[in-house]
Amino acid sequence: MSESRKLNIELPVYLVEEIERYCKINNQQRNSFLNQAVKFYLKELKKEEVRNHLRDGYKKMAGLNQQLADEGLSSECYSYLCYEQRLVECEKIESKKG
Repeated sequence: MSESRKLNIELPVYLVEEIERYCKINNQQRNSFLNQAVKFYLKELKKEEVRNHLRDGYKKMAGLNQQLADEGLSSECYSYLCYEQRLVECEKIESKKG
């Protein structure tokens, strides 16, 4: 087992009673329960930190993403317009032949 260090913490009575009740029902040592609880909480904090970084990154990139999307749409619309004009020209040529 890794090295340990004792901590002296103060918790509200209702919380201590709830921890003790849980440990008794689940046949678990209080120290083990608190170790797991702290690990779980720290893991959740790290997840939240990653979510915040991702959200901030998406916000920072939003303008650039919108610009790229607009440019792509503009390019596609232009290509589609050129395609339609060529079709119309072909139809005119075919109608003159026939």
